Amino acid sequence: MSNNGNYPTAGPRRRRMFARDRIEWLACAWLLLAPGFSLAQSVALFLPYQKFEQAVAAGDYSGAEKYGRDALAAAQSAPGSDAHDLIDLLRSVAEVCAKAGDDQQAMQFYQLALAKQESELGADHPDLVPLLSALVDLHLRNKEYPAAEELLQRILKIERAAYGERHDNVLLTLKQLRDTYRAAGDTAAAARTSQQIDGFGSASKEVANTTFARGFQAKDSRYKMNNGYATVRVFYGTDRKPTGKLKPVEFYGKERSDLQYGYLDVTIPEVHQEAQLETQPSWDLYSFVVGDAGSRYVLLDQVTPLTRDDFINKLRQQIKDSPSQDVFIFVHGFNSTFEDAARRCAQLAYDLDFDGTPMMFSWASAGSATAYMKDEATVTASGRKMAQMLDDVVARSGARRVHLIAHSMGNRALMEALQTYLARRAPAERRDIFDQIVFTAPDVDREYFVNAIDSLAPAAKRVTLYASDTDLALQSSQILHDAPRAGLAGVNIISLPSIDTIDMSAVPADSLGHSYFAANNGAIYDLFRLFWRGEPPPDRCGMSYRKSAGLVRVWLFNVDICRGDALLVAGELFKRMGAQALTQAQANVQALTDPSQKQQWQSILSALKGLLANDTQSAAPAAGPATPGAATK
Repeated sequence: MSNNGNYPTAGPRRRRMFARDRIEWLACAWLLLAPGFSLAQSVALFLPYQKFEQAVAAGDYSGAEKYGRDALAAAQSAPGSDAHDLIDLLRSVAEVCAKAGDDQQAMQFYQLALAKQESELGADHPDLVPLLSALVDLHLRNKEYPAAEELLQRILKIERAAYGERHDNVLLTLKQLRDTYRAAGDTAAAARTSQQIDGFGSASKEVANTTFARGFQAKDSRYKMNNGYATVRVFYGTDRKPTGKLKPVEFYGKERSDLQYGYLDVTIPEVHQEAQLETQPSWDLYSFVVGDAGSRYVLLDQVTPLTRDDFINKLRQQIKDSPSQDVFIFVHGFNSTFEDAARRCAQLAYDLDFDGTPMMFSWASAGSATAYMKDEATVTASGRKMAQMLDDVVARSGARRVHLIAHSMGNRALMEALQTYLARRAPAERRDIFDQIVFTAPDVDREYFVNAIDSLAPAAKRVTLYASDTDLALQSSQILHDAPRAGLAGVNIISLPSIDTIDMSAVPADSLGHSYFAANNGAIYDLFRLFWRGEPPPDRCGMSYRKSAGLVRVWLFNVDICRGDALLVAGELFKRMGAQALTQAQANVQALTDPSQKQQWQSILSALKGLLANDTQSAAPAAGPATPGAATK
């Protein structure tokens, strides 16, 4: 690999072959995610998948229904097919049937999806509510009131357990139930429900206290627990079209619209563990075991849309009132809904103990594993709209430092937004606008990334690329596109003087190895140090280096040195209290009587001592590059 990051390209004949036979490569991509499938089975799966997606995009719902049935038949007959992808496909076909006016078929597909999701998540998981609501809508459209009432009662039970008795979601469901009773002519039931609504008062969240103990409860986190959960407020921009539905998880859909602004609240349960997302992650192949306590989930609690001016005013006030005037903006990847993005952004803010203002940009991903090409067609246009959000935040929010972080396909939106934003500024005004820009597992063409980064890197004080050679999702994308991806390590890892490339291959995360940036406490600790101090790799935990082409380094992240909640908690204490954190940790160790809690705080105390010692050393000039197995920092 040459110094500028170029790589050998495939010959013209090979390129033409892949252009002619893209379905075969789609099949190969599927093989990576479902190793038990044969090539013929993969082709049989992806041909109707592709035709289904194309028909939906064209508005041909009867054709989409046919191809959806073909895709379902292929998926159901294939050994080892993934349950989550099958649920997603069932729901997509049900939506198409409903749009085509075939309500009975839509009902059947929704019920099949519901049964499979219940098998995966349990009967009372809040993620069942969208499917239940879709069934309610179909029953009401067909005046099947008893069936709708039964489902609404079930939704009420789930929402009361998850959100509390007096939450807005509960109020909205009660109102829909009252209206259903009225439509059915059941005046007595409607009156009883009206009494519940009248006695509701101003809605206030009530999440039941949990009996589970979180690991390091004594730490002084910015986000305080109250009644079993903490609340993280996230300001957002999105080009998703509002659905017209008022419940937070249904507020924005997958269709594109003009740039929208607002803020949202996400609740983090008291049982939350660092680097975990207590819900069903989109990229995970394994089911999440669900208990009875509603406060076990990370929940999108509230969405408040705002006009552009109101958004700026409230954002300025939030930044002014926060412990720091820093902001980070998170951009999600492929197969993510608005709700998915909100949960992930809030989890990051909470785990980083971010004392500034978390923000996100949610581009109009279809939130479906079958809609990769649709997301590809959407993400670039969405990035151009994100450029306006960057301009508003930089110019009008009063933020002291703005960090940008994108994941997977979301890196395409971020790069397009940066290019559009910088093009509007004079050359002399394009330097050091942002503090940190972090590209995590970018599903971006490698050559495009290399050619673009030189013009983008001067806009930030530091640019970081996280790459991995164990990322199955990007390996799949590489086969699909017949071109290396920027987020893959190995022989094509990007090494450029303008960015810090961190090889995260040793970091365990989800089953596809794709979400390591937020699903591993060691990786989160590296982000923590970046957002806090903007430190170069040799001053961060567990970094060793190897030379790539020329003199450019690629940094290797040693997960064995930088694992564990204790190090992350110690870093947060150190950030808040400096040297006084050691005194606080010692006092906690002495005060605790529970052996397990005492042991936890002894681990934190040990990590703090290492941090303080290394901080003293870092004040001196660096004595050369870090050595393998560098001490924790």
